[in-house]
Amino acid sequence: MAYHVEHLHSAEAVNDAIDREGESGSLVVVRFGRSGHDDCVRFDAAMVAAAERVGPVAALIAVDIDEVQDFNAMYDLQYKPCTVMFFYRYRYVDVRGFGSSDYINDWAAISGADEFADVVGVVHETANAGRRIVDFGHGV
Repeated sequence: MAYHVEHLHSAEAVNDAIDREGESGSLVVVRFGRSGHDDCVRFDAAMVAAAERVGPVAALIAVDIDEVQDFNAMYDLQYKPCTVMFFYRYRYVDVRGFGSSDYINDWAAISGADEFADVVGVVHETANAGRRIVDFGHGV
């Protein structure tokens, strides 16, 4: 089966994807940001390169916040060039810290497909075990 990054163009499509994958038990990884911004371009490249590896456990979604503005105020997206959120079984999974950071706020720092795939694997495993907070503390 071929896996890919799905680009969604409406809030309804995002919500539908989270609901659809929630029923299947897959993790949903949503990249919110400005698609042309360098950080998003780098992160999207990591998602595309990791799609086949993470596809069996995660749906990968990209949303341009200038096109789909419905979530901007809710998640303060308009202030960040690239925000990544994880959902599992309809619920948000709080992913925290690389190094000294409490929250992962520099997704462009993900070094590539392998690191992204490792993050997705850990988040999926943790969420599948019933925990909604994943704290990397000192990295993957």
